[in-house]
Amino acid sequence: MITEKELEIMDQLDALNSKVMETMEYRHYCKYRELLDTDPAASGLIHRFTKMKEEFEEVQRFGKYHPDFSTKRREINQFKKELDMNPVIMEYRKAEYQLQALLDEILYHVSIGVSQNVNVVSSNPFFSVGGESGCSTGGSCGCQTAI
Repeated sequence: MITEKELEIMDQLDALNSKVMETMEYRHYCKYRELLDTDPAASGLIHRFTKMKEEFEEVQRFGKYHPDFSTKRREINQFKKELDMNPVIMEYRKAEYQLQALLDEILYHVSIGVSQNVNVVSSNPFFSVGGESGCSTGGSCGCQTAI
């Protein structure tokens, strides 16, 4: 049974979702996601990288004892650099990062609206709240709480 309060919260979440979809970050992300899907050069690089990665995972099962391990690892690292330098992929990753930063900030503000002691999991240490460390490891990773 859904209560009236829960319906109100769901309506507010729908409104928040609509506002996110109106942001420049979201539109930029959608633009580059579409380009990533339709650009033949980027699609070819991604497809080739996926195949190389699958081949490397097969070799990696045997670790450094496989005769092709070093060669395959070097090849995949070199190709990854080529993949990362593709302008469409580079812009897509940048747009993805910016959208994630926006979503992290929204999550932070919603979370502290619920409770000051809530643990917000984020790759951005600025949004850490309610704990002794900036992540859920209890400080074992060496991060610190944002001030």
